[in-house]
Amino acid sequence: MIRVTKWRSLQDAYGTAGPVEALLERGDTEDRAVWDELWSRLCHQGTVYSASYSALPRLAELAARQDRSGFVEPLFLAARIMASTDGPEAPAAVRAKYAETIRALHEVAEGLVPFATDDTDFIYRAQAVLATASDSVWATRLEALANQELEFACPGCDEQLVMGLETSPALVKQFDDASVGVTTVAPSAPGQLTGSEARAYELTTTYRRAQVAKQLLDLFGIFECPACHFTGRTSTAFS
Repeated sequence: MIRVTKWRSLQDAYGTAGPVEALLERGDTEDRAVWDELWSRLCHQGTVYSASYSALPRLAELAARQDRSGFVEPLFLAARIMASTDGPEAPAAVRAKYAETIRALHEVAEGLVPFATDDTDFIYRAQAVLATASDSVWATRLEALANQELEFACPGCDEQLVMGLETSPALVKQFDDASVGVTTVAPSAPGQLTGSEARAYELTTTYRRAQVAKQLLDLFGIFECPACHFTGRTSTAFS
């Protein structure tokens, strides 16, 4: 039996999700206006809605049909929806409900990584692999490598910090007070990585992204808070 989605009974960022159906039907296009509106309605500043989850099967269908070296917007939107922790349902429940769709998205994501056109494109494709594989803290934050900085709160004192990744080793400073001083990140050794961090690093070595691999070891390293001197792995700031 074909299940019909009643879009008008669902919610998006602007209320009733009726317009989402037509936008998804136009999803074969690379028209930026269509995709900007889908992002705005289904994943507004990282927040997702009931319509966002219902869009996942259609996004997976669109992602599987795209040129692997070209337009990948359906995959990126689906991955961000999956990675969101700001929505009406618990992420674990969503993953269980859409397990088959997520497996299909993960297969697409893995297949797209080898066709990245440059390091930045590679980072976003690798992030999609992580997002469709598990609820990794890096499912939305790996893109810090593309932005060359990661903002986070110190687990010890709650000060807002920024890790600058434009140098190696990376540097950490307070977000709004550079006078406190700057600390240096101790990069991880590849053998110390586990889980999604190990997978991300494996992708960089498999596809010979040497600069990204080097930055990953900083991103996954041990930082010291310049304010309270708390020391720990970067991932502890998001757990």
